[in-house]
Amino acid sequence: MSACTESRPGLPCPTLTLVDSSIFVFRAWFARGLDLDPLGRPGGAVHGLVHSLCQWLPACAPGPIAFCFDESLRRGFRHRLDPTYKAHRPPAPPELREQFARIRELLGQLGFRTLAHPEYEADDLIASLARVGRAAGCRIEVKSADKDLTQVILGDQDRMHDPERGTALDRRAIEKRFRIRPEQVADMLALAGDASDNIPGIEGVGPRTAARILRRLGDLDTVLAEPQAVARCNIRRADVVAARIAEQSDRLRLSRRLTGLADRIPDLPGLEALHPTGPKPDAARWLAELGVARDYHGRLLAAAGAWRSTTPEIA
Repeated sequence: MSACTESRPGLPCPTLTLVDSSIFVFRAWFARGLDLDPLGRPGGAVHGLVHSLCQWLPACAPGPIAFCFDESLRRGFRHRLDPTYKAHRPPAPPELREQFARIRELLGQLGFRTLAHPEYEADDLIASLARVGRAAGCRIEVKSADKDLTQVILGDQDRMHDPERGTALDRRAIEKRFRIRPEQVADMLALAGDASDNIPGIEGVGPRTAARILRRLGDLDTVLAEPQAVARCNIRRADVVAARIAEQSDRLRLSRRLTGLADRIPDLPGLEALHPTGPKPDAARWLAELGVARDYHGRLLAAAGAWRSTTPEIA
C-alpha cells in the first residue's frame, strides 16, 4: 500500500473515516429503542441510526470507511487480564442484540465494511486501522465521543468528530481540553481511573492531578520507575499520592494495559477493501425487510451511492 501525499504531491490527502458504531446505536436505543418498526418489531435503534446516517453521511469526506463494533462485553484479552473489567455493565437485552445484527446487515447492504473481533474492542480496531491509514498518508477522522479514542488523534490533520452533537477535537483541542498530549491519555486514565470501564485509579488522583503529574514527568513508565518524584509535583498531598503510587504499582501497570489501545491487530482488511461499493440491487426489498421506514429509503440510498461515486483512490 503506497502513501498518497508523498508520492502524489499536489493531490489532497484522502480521509480514512473510522466509525465507533456502538455509541450511535446505543444513543438511538436509549432514546427510542423499543419503538416498533414498520413490521411491528422493536426497531428504534435501527431507525435512530438510519436517521443519523442520513444527517451526517453526506457531509463526510470521501475515502475509505469502516464501521467498527464491539462483539462482546464478556470476553477478550482485557477480560483475561482483569475479570472485573466492565463487569458492572449489564448484558444487552435481546431486542438490542437483534437490532445490532440488523444494523450490521443494513450497512453491508449499503456497501460499507463493518468490523468486529472476539478478542479486541471497536476502539482497538479503530486504533489499528488508523495506524495503517496514517502510514499510507491518510488523514484520520474518528466518528465518536469516547475519550479513550483521543489516543488515536496523533496527526496534525486528524480529528475526532461527534456529528450528532456537532463537536470536533483535533490534536491541539485535545491538548487544550485535557492538558496532556493524546499519547498520554492512556497513562492519565490509568492514574485517575475510568469508572465507565470499572478501572480503579489512585485515590486522590483525578484527571487534572494525573495531567499535572504527566506534564511534569512525561509518562507512566517514568512515574513507576521513580514514584518519589511525584512528591515534587505541584499537586495536593503530593507525598501521599507518591506513596500510594509506589504501593499500587502492580495495579497501575495492569490498569495501563487496560486503558491503552491495541493498534496492531493482525489480519485486518487493507484500506483498499474499505472503499464503499454502493448499495446492492433490489434495495426496496431489503430496506423493507430490515425495517427501514419508507420515508428514509431515498435519502439513505442517495447518501451511500454518492459516497461510492466520489471516493478517491489511495494508491
